[in-house]
Amino acid sequence: MKEIIKAGDKYNKLTAIRFDHKKENRQYWLFKCDCGNEKVIYVNHIKNGHTKSCGCLQRERHTTHNRCYSSTYRSWASMKDRTTNPKNDRYNSYGGRGITICKRWLKFENFYKDMGKRPKGMTLDRIDNDKGYYKENCRWATRSEQQNNRRTNHLIVYNGKEKTVAQWAKEMNIKFCVLLTRIKRGWSIERALTKATQKKEVKNERERR
Repeated sequence: MKEIIKAGDKYNKLTAIRFDHKKENRQYWLFKCDCGNEKVIYVNHIKNGHTKSCGCLQRERHTTHNRCYSSTYRSWASMKDRTTNPKNDRYNSYGGRGITICKRWLKFENFYKDMGKRPKGMTLDRIDNDKGYYKENCRWATRSEQQNNRRTNHLIVYNGKEKTVAQWAKEMNIKFCVLLTRIKRGWSIERALTKATQKKEVKNERERR
């Protein structure tokens, strides 16, 4: 019998180990995959590229495809776009001011390995907002934690207590964006914290989004 491949030949992720059997004039060989699995495969399927792995490659693609629709993938894609795409509406606040992504995270699989699945109700947050996106400087955080960590956030002292804008907004039951706008407009701290929210203020904030 003439062997059409030989032991040691490499095809994609598969390495030929030895001839296994013949069936209906078809040669079947034992192959070892890069992932470590061994599998008996019809040789012609290997040579014509129909089979490229023990099946792990297809599983990897299926997993990646599913992740593409996950909240984790959306967080990664959003991070990448606002730091690398000048056409992104938020580019000036990120890539435009020098916020970058580490080379490793340009690939989603590496980002996923480092950060894991995005927990429900949380978003990607940089611990130091003047530094870029890399494992040691990122975490999954709640919206409140992110607001407290904003570089534009500052501490407010009222009635002897010091809190961030986000913390005061929560305590006084005021929308964060409304309270921040009041402060930027020069309202006194007492007035900004105690005046009831007007419908017009909420409407204006919605129109800005």
